[in-house]
Amino acid sequence: MSYSFVDTQEEFNELASKLAKHKYIAIDTESNSLYAHREKLCLMQLSSEHINAVVDTLAVDIKPLLPVFADPAVEKIFHSADSDIRVLKAAVGGSYANIFDVMVAAKYLGIIKCGLDNMVKHFFKLEMNKKFQKADWGRRPLTKEMLDYASSDTIHLKKLRDLLFEELEQKGRLEEAMGQFAQICKIEPQPMRFDESGFLTLRGARQLNGRGLAVLRELYLAREVAAIKRNSPPFKVISEDLMLRLSVAPREGLNNLSIFKGVSGYVLANHGGWIREALQRGLKAPEYQVPRREISHEKRIYFETIKNRFKCLKLWRKETAIRRNMLPEAIMGNDVLERVAFTPPRTMADLQDVRGLGAEKASLYGLEILEFIKKHHLER
Repeated sequence: MSYSFVDTQEEFNELASKLAKHKYIAIDTESNSLYAHREKLCLMQLSSEHINAVVDTLAVDIKPLLPVFADPAVEKIFHSADSDIRVLKAAVGGSYANIFDVMVAAKYLGIIKCGLDNMVKHFFKLEMNKKFQKADWGRRPLTKEMLDYASSDTIHLKKLRDLLFEELEQKGRLEEAMGQFAQICKIEPQPMRFDESGFLTLRGARQLNGRGLAVLRELYLAREVAAIKRNSPPFKVISEDLMLRLSVAPREGLNNLSIFKGVSGYVLANHGGWIREALQRGLKAPEYQVPRREISHEKRIYFETIKNRFKCLKLWRKETAIRRNMLPEAIMGNDVLERVAFTPPRTMADLQDVRGLGAEKASLYGLEILEFIKKHHLER
């Protein structure tokens, strides 16, 4: 299917005006999280009746489309709406109404391989191009091959939506799925905040002594500064493994960085200076002592109870998913299940107050959950 490439505001305003009159829009987005320190919305693909467009969102302001996103008379079709809506809201804000997520719908129907390429192959016997799945969509100019690839992500969504809609309706799961879509509309992007103590979460960090932790902290902080300067994701500056190896033997690193695995000529030329400075600061700093949090016996019991309740509720979810031939995450996401475990609900009113559960799931599973909690003595 042919497509138009939209990279001027005038063209986009005209496109938004046309789409506002359509019954549906299939939407996909491309961002550059693998190539930039702060992710940006770089491209948006839009398909509808007789329209297939790829929009350069670095060149145009897409806010004229916000009223369409919020319009309940226009259905917005996504594959994995959760991620697309987060990216769109982070870029331009806005609200959403009347969406259909083909990936979520597939999970409600027990389809295990619910990636877009797998579904297109299963339903339409077509092979999708995967060449640019990890491409740098922030680069300009974009090649024709990249644009061709991007345009293919939305042209199948309407047909998939129709097939899955019909099957959901036949199995009596449409209302439940639509309730989940309504919850997805409320998703908000999480602001990116740099955690200065994040080095403690790196694999192997807790095995370091106090000196090693002091060095690791300095390397971790310095890497973030380097990533900001280069507008690069931190993991592409130097790896966590390299930082840990240097933290084990910082003096050897000062003497000869090149002996460490992962220190290429490029790393030496571009990062050698600040790495050595960080190693020196780490060696001079006081040994880092991991803050010890004293947890009372009562709190420990409380959290163990929640942990056990969550574990048991996951078993309920698994059994329910098997019985209904659905994927477990379609029954209830881990985040919602955790909130149920924290509550714990004793009444339907308690369940309805659980954020993200939604009226449909509360109605469908509420009594079952309450009975399960009571039967397994999880209310305490």
